[in-house]
Amino acid sequence: MEELAKGSTAVLVAGWVAVLTLLLAFVLLTIIVILRIRAQRREQRDARAREYWAGMLQQALQGATPPQVRALQAGEAHGFVEAWNSVHESQPDDPAPRLVPVAVQAGLEGACRRLLRGSYHDRAMAIIALGHLRDRRLFDDLSPFLADRSPIVSLCAARALAQVDPPRAMAMFVPLVAERDDWVPGNVARILAENHDGSAARELSNALLRANADTTVKLVRFLADIDPQRASGVVRQLLDGHVDDHILSVCLQLVSDPQDRERVAGFLTASRWHVRMHAAAALGRIGQTSDATRLEPLLADSVWWVRYRAAQALLALPGMGAEALRRIQQRQSDTYGRDIIEQVLSEHGLRGAA
Repeated sequence: MEELAKGSTAVLVAGWVAVLTLLLAFVLLTIIVILRIRAQRREQRDARAREYWAGMLQQALQGATPPQVRALQAGEAHGFVEAWNSVHESQPDDPAPRLVPVAVQAGLEGACRRLLRGSYHDRAMAIIALGHLRDRRLFDDLSPFLADRSPIVSLCAARALAQVDPPRAMAMFVPLVAERDDWVPGNVARILAENHDGSAARELSNALLRANADTTVKLVRFLADIDPQRASGVVRQLLDGHVDDHILSVCLQLVSDPQDRERVAGFLTASRWHVRMHAAAALGRIGQTSDATRLEPLLADSVWWVRYRAAQALLALPGMGAEALRRIQQRQSDTYGRDIIEQVLSEHGLRGAA
């Protein structure tokens, strides 16, 4: 009897467990369906708001007098912000003067302030939207987000601040460029390239005076992208200074001024092969026909990459061509030198030239 009682109890417990499991599964499925329905409704609501406000913004953009702009209704913030950001990103010129009145009447600033308390996606979208307002009063509200742990949010803040007050923004942004390894270089370069008042180049130059070896490489590349003339002076100072071989290599890659020919030629005999390689390539960019005599010895270098860049540089010099390079090949006693010229001529489709 006891065994039967135990067996029936176990069956009863198993039955209740099965029922509870089914109930739990049903509840979870119901929750998922409800959340999915809510998400679809939210997407449809955002799409309607985005379409409506995009039309209003396009009318303002085209100079037409739009109908009376109403305030944003509940749930329209996401759709309006998406339309606002999309219109700005699609225009080659700054459309803010024509669009700001619509944003003011709709209440964009207030909507964005509420979104700033949301998810990182909401914060990023709101920050971008506030930046497009180009209102200097917003600078202090946006600046804390520059230190946000999210690289997306912090870079959005940097771009927005650069739109609101470029000099102040660059003074805060450039020092962080050297510190934030999680920032994508392409996004940083875009923000710096969009600066047109010279403050980005000025702050980069100042930061380079205090930079260590690691940050110097990063900063000088950015400076060369946005202000080659200013970067030439910095590169010149670095090449003349006592810097490590990595910085030398980067500077040689950035050299673009023909007046630095003699300076570059001095590195053709450097002890480190990658310095010799970059020096040869640089001389090919800025050199003269007479520099062929400086490059020719590198065709017999012990490192393949040095020989390869030297042969390419020879071909790139003014007045040089397949015939001149073939003559250099014929007087090479080193087999490696003859072979590397053959390879370069072949790559340029000049194998049969003589």
